[in-house]
Amino acid sequence: MTFLRQSALLLPSAFLLGVLLFLLTHAHNDPGFGNYPFFDQWAGGRFVSASPELRLLLQSLLFFLPAYAVALLFLLGIVLAEAAMFGPREARRPSGYARAFSPAFAILLLVASPAVVFEGERAAGRLAPGALVAPILVGLAPFAGAALAAVPAALLAAPIAAVRRRETR
Repeated sequence: MTFLRQSALLLPSAFLLGVLLFLLTHAHNDPGFGNYPFFDQWAGGRFVSASPELRLLLQSLLFFLPAYAVALLFLLGIVLAEAAMFGPREARRPSGYARAFSPAFAILLLVASPAVVFEGERAAGRLAPGALVAPILVGLAPFAGAALAAVPAALLAAPIAAVRRRETR
């Protein structure tokens, strides 16, 4: 449960980091700043005159926010089911492994999310040149980054926890 809660808290930061790094690494006239026709029709043509950076942010939010809302609802369902089955939780100190996993996961998620954007964009350029995939990649990369960061963070946390445990003895 703690892992899912931490993921939910870090997803918006990973999303904004992906947007920021995309904006910093692409020129103002890059094709990644294009418009989706459905987005343009839905907005009534107001965003055609908007800056390309704002269009990218809004289109990426269109993909990120619904997925994030579903993730939060999933997390709420788990919390409610856990409370109904097991009753109120007693407060206890997190284990050494959990204390080592949390920072490792946060760092790896914030590294993996932009990596997913750039690798996805490179793969899309090879497979479908000219396709507008940047807003989808930026919007969904935090979720892929969380999935990719979980196992390496778990593997990295074990030796860190063991070293910390040995130091306290």
